[in-house]
Formats: sequence, structure tokens, C-alpha cells
Amino acid sequence: MTATYGSANPVWLFWIALVIAAPLFEETFFRGFLFKGLASSSIGAIGAIVLTAFFWAIIHTQYDTYNIATIFCIGLIFGAARMHTGSLLMPLVLHAFSNVVSTAEVAFLKLS
Repeated sequence: MTATYGSANPVWLFWIALVIAAPLFEETFFRGFLFKGLASSSIGAIGAIVLTAFFWAIIHTQYDTYNIATIFCIGLIFGAARMHTGSLLMPLVLHAFSNVVSTAEVAFLKLS
């Protein structure tokens, strides 16, 4: 992530991609399309939360095993938010906030 941030030009576009575009696409697909279909199947909402978190985590191949496991856990939280609210809004906000925090961390490390 640090190397990607360092090579981003312009940096503002990198921020938009990570804070708006990625959460919008990923949450619409994973917690929208997949969650709804899986939750209405025999595995139910809990199974849908686990499977969407798993699938979402494994697409993040740019990270090591620890970070993918962390992403899986975050995906469980996003899925639970989707189930409890019945809406994509909360997972979208949580995902965007998570990406703001991680991108700000990288930006801070880059500056220091």
C-alpha cells in the first residue's frame, strides 16, 4: 500500500478510488448482490455473512495472510451491519471510513 500510495499521481484520485469507488463497488457486489442471494438460500443470513466476508477477503491478494484474515473479520462486521440494518448504507459508510483510516495511515507514514 505504501508503494502504491507513493506512486499515485495524482494522489487525490487515489483517495477517491479507495474511499468512494472501492467501497461502492465492493459493497454493492458483496453485501448487496451476493448477500441478498445467499441469505435467501438454505445457508441463511449468517452463512451469507461468512461467505461474503470470505470471498471479499480473498480478492485482496495484494496483502499477506494476516491482513487477509483481518479483512475477513472486517467483512464479518460489514455483513452483520448489512443484516441488522437491512441496508447497504451502513456497510458502505463503514467501508469508506475504514479505507479513510488506512489510507491516512499510509499518507502519514509517507510524510514522516
